Amino acid sequence: MLVIVLVVVAMLALGAYTFSETMMSEAAATNMYGRRAQTRALADSGLELVSALLSEEIDPLEVSLYHDPIQFHAVTVLESDNPLLRGRFTVVAPVESDLDARQIRFGLMDESARLNLNTILQLQLPAPAAPEGSESSDGDSESSSAFDPVHAVQRSLLMGLPEMTEEVADAILDWLDEDDDPREFGVESDYYESLSPPYSARNGPIESLDELLKIAGVDSFLLFGEDANRNGLLDPNEDDEDGRPPFDNGDGILDLGWSAYLTARSREVNKRADGSERINLNEGLLTELYDTLEEELGEEVAQFVVGYRMYGSVENPASGDFPSEQNKSVTRGEMDLSGGSRREIKSIYDLVGIEVAAMDSDDVALTLVSPWDADPSAMIEYLPDLMDALTTNEDPFISGRININQAREEVLQGVFEVLIEDPEQATETAAAIIAARAVDPDTGEPTIDDAGARATNGWLVIEGVVDLATMRKLDPFLTTRGSVFRMQVVGYFDTGGPFTRLEAVIDASEDTPKLVFVRDLTELGKGFSYQALVPEE
Repeated sequence: MLVIVLVVVAMLALGAYTFSETMMSEAAATNMYGRRAQTRALADSGLELVSALLSEEIDPLEVSLYHDPIQFHAVTVLESDNPLLRGRFTVVAPVESDLDARQIRFGLMDESARLNLNTILQLQLPAPAAPEGSESSDGDSESSSAFDPVHAVQRSLLMGLPEMTEEVADAILDWLDEDDDPREFGVESDYYESLSPPYSARNGPIESLDELLKIAGVDSFLLFGEDANRNGLLDPNEDDEDGRPPFDNGDGILDLGWSAYLTARSREVNKRADGSERINLNEGLLTELYDTLEEELGEEVAQFVVGYRMYGSVENPASGDFPSEQNKSVTRGEMDLSGGSRREIKSIYDLVGIEVAAMDSDDVALTLVSPWDADPSAMIEYLPDLMDALTTNEDPFISGRININQAREEVLQGVFEVLIEDPEQATETAAAIIAARAVDPDTGEPTIDDAGARATNGWLVIEGVVDLATMRKLDPFLTTRGSVFRMQVVGYFDTGGPFTRLEAVIDASEDTPKLVFVRDLTELGKGFSYQALVPEE
């Protein structure tokens, strides 16, 4: 009987122990689940902070969206004396100009630093001459694959990307354009409909870069490269050849894939810094343009700009006859404006350092000298105000321009090879811009001059990177800040444990910033070390 009692007691004790272990495991799992849920809330708090900042008028002298450790590094959300319970978030990004891909910053990534696939088809790019022996699509050939100069220059923009081929470039553009006619090297819906399962080409704007994986010739390695955890940094497992996944060549250089150079969204607000309307230099009514310019910038500026619209410059006079004159002459600034305009202004730099040979209302020659000197020391003073006040585009938003202060060298070189006729000059210009990126001499941290000499793309001329003639070609395609931002936000506790890493895109071009894309990257790892995320205290 005693033996039976001992056996029963042992079994009950074992059952109690098992129950206790199970409950402890469940409690630990519940605690871990709760802490992981908290890290998601911490990361979401980072998104909310960024949205709140972007909804306000930010003084770039106080807050740098590019790199601001005070605003974006180790922001405490859950305060506690116990580091186990102290929760934070950090908004972190790689330094695009760091060729070793090892340096980080705390801030946002401007989507205008990437080539916007959805705007390539709308860009007014200079068309190349047809290759010798080829037949233009404007000729007698009925083939849809005949050489088309417009298609060729659109393809050239993509050819600057690493590992890009003519076949894949044309396939991407065929996916985006509205028709079902394949380009010279491309494919259209008939190809995709022959696959299993079949599907059709988008024939319109893409929603995200992941959609590129559906296009002929594009795979995940081309899109994301060796950057397995999508942090933009060269991690040890991404530089050990076949040692650990992913596949890499161990050359000490991070292959980022096309996702680092492309975007589906980028645009900027075409308004002044204070939110008021800019003056459209291509206003159709010259009288209205003259009156607006005279009221804000003075008679000299109004007379010169309107004179240029009518007559062009001395070096490049406007061609063609004036539009038919009205019955009654309209005079402003000694000039008869009733004949209308013969010249549109493509770039504000078209007006810098030139003279206009005009005629006054009595048909007497009138020489107008630009109020804006081409001397770099003068440009430093007037360019910020000039670029803020004037525009050549009536649209409320401008999409697809490239941010020269943040774009990677591959993006810059691809654009410059299309816009600058000399390939060697295009390469040197892209390299010079990267070399000129600013670094704080005391901390070694990257900086972007949002409010100073580099607040406009004019610093390319001021610092001698390009001449004024080249700047006139580049200006319509370049900017120094967009309104759509990508970010990676990590939510975590000071002592480690669970974390959440989010990638998101916020469009701040409207009055209320809009979260247009969110991806949870937690399964790919934290991406950034705790030494970088947790401050030294």
